[in-house]
Amino acid sequence: MIGITAYGGYVPFYRLSASTANEAFGKKGGKTERAVAYYDEDSTTMAVAASLGCLKADAAEKLDAVYFASTTSPYREKMCAADVAAAVDAKKEVRLADYANSLRASTAAMLGAVDAAKAGQTTLVAASDCRLGGADGPNEIAFGDAAAAFVIGSEKVLAELVAHEMMGINFMDTWRSDSDKIVRNWDVRYAQSLGYEPQVKEITKKILSKTGLAPADFAKIVLYAHEKRHQTALASKLGFAPNQVQEAMYAKIGNTGCAAAPLMLVTALEEAKPGDKILYITYGEGCDAMVFSVTEEITSFRPETTVADYIAYGSNDLPYGKYLKWKHMIPCEPQKRPDQERSSLSDYFRNYKKNTALYGSRCKCCGTPQFPPQRICANCKALDQMEPYSFRDKNATIATFTVDGLSLSLDSPNILVVVEFEGGGKMMTYLVDCKKEDIHVNMPVKATFRQLFEANGVHTYFWKVAPKREGGNC
Repeated sequence: MIGITAYGGYVPFYRLSASTANEAFGKKGGKTERAVAYYDEDSTTMAVAASLGCLKADAAEKLDAVYFASTTSPYREKMCAADVAAAVDAKKEVRLADYANSLRASTAAMLGAVDAAKAGQTTLVAASDCRLGGADGPNEIAFGDAAAAFVIGSEKVLAELVAHEMMGINFMDTWRSDSDKIVRNWDVRYAQSLGYEPQVKEITKKILSKTGLAPADFAKIVLYAHEKRHQTALASKLGFAPNQVQEAMYAKIGNTGCAAAPLMLVTALEEAKPGDKILYITYGEGCDAMVFSVTEEITSFRPETTVADYIAYGSNDLPYGKYLKWKHMIPCEPQKRPDQERSSLSDYFRNYKKNTALYGSRCKCCGTPQFPPQRICANCKALDQMEPYSFRDKNATIATFTVDGLSLSLDSPNILVVVEFEGGGKMMTYLVDCKKEDIHVNMPVKATFRQLFEANGVHTYFWKVAPKREGGNC
């Protein structure tokens, strides 16, 4: 049996409402909102968040491959799968691959993982996107930022892959060239009548014929569409009832591109019962269709934070000016300090485990954890008696904090905190995804993988902390 053995999603904390964006241009109305990645988030950091949400205990050690899918990779030449693998603490003997340039890159990665599973391998697939629409255009609010992740393997399968079909067609309706920052679209009627609708109809007919199933046999259909209205209209034409169509969440978080269909699949699995069948269809230069059958194992797995948790705890009062600033869409006053120097790549690599997976050390003599890693124990003074110790998954609370309005930031002031980890150990870092008035001593927090800065084309990542809210680790 081959299929999904774990799943998880991630939606950023901040939301931009359509009414806020419209008011900036003298317009009124707008009831939808979009999820907005914080200024220190990108497709890689969101992929890490989703991946950590679906990996339990020592699951990362059992991974044989890590695949990253996105149309908005931070790099043109460098595998982001390597960053994801390092952050989740996968072993060194792991296959890495990036899938890109298509809204259905995620299913290409999933089908690659299925092939690997047939050879006995276990693969983490993370899909993440941060697409941009032009200011005062329909895509500005229609798009959103998010990520989803799955583990594909053959042990303790939650949703068995029953069958799949694929087709590839050279068809352009949305695109972005190497020099474009904003996604381009062709006429929506052309895209619908010649691309999306006939291609989805064809792949659906093929997968139903292959499996001998009818629309009524499915608990849910997960169907990608550029817009919600296209999804519901086509699902009806295909013979599916409204209650069978998995909610797209576009009105709440926007169309999240490469992560949109995977995030819908995550929410379908969060609600699924043993015996349910799910039809999963993605679109982009053709279509992929997959049929999953939910097993009894679904009752023993649940992400620490559900997609509903992330949506419930989002903040929808993001000012439009901050949104433009975070997305680097407007020129801002330059800093009054010398430019940030690129990180020392040799030093960053020497401290690989500390920087990428938040490893400190623990004294083998007295058991005292310490961060950063030390040679001499701060408690018993033992020399070179340390073992690696990960702080990434440890509960933590704020011991003290300061509000810094002078240091460089795209969202001043910076909140600098000292956190104490359960079991011992302290770390000084930044607090994110929290309003200034909500910070307090003893606040529960969790580690989150974020970008410290970008200089000379190098994205330097490290670990910050975010509030650990009720109902999940979001």
